[in-house]
Amino acid sequence: MKILQAKVVENRKEEAGTEPDQRKDTWLLEAKLESGLIGWENMRIDVRAYEIGAEIVEATMADAKRFTVRTNGEPKIHKGATFAVALREAQNA
Repeated sequence: MKILQAKVVENRKEEAGTEPDQRKDTWLLEAKLESGLIGWENMRIDVRAYEIGAEIVEATMADAKRFTVRTNGEPKIHKGATFAVALREAQNA
């Protein structure tokens, strides 16, 4: 496991019609890691709800440095804020 700092790049409300669950209080928090990851395709990112102040639905890596956290409710952190994330090697079923 590796712990890295991430910085919020964008925090926006998701359009309810764009996702299958169509929840009206879903937000997307886009963040950037302090350094790129080799083998990021095989990594799982863990974000703690208390770090961002919202219930986490999912977190997905976009590339070696960027990821998106989908939340229920507006995150308490905004653009420019930093928080810690844990990165683990994904377990294949």
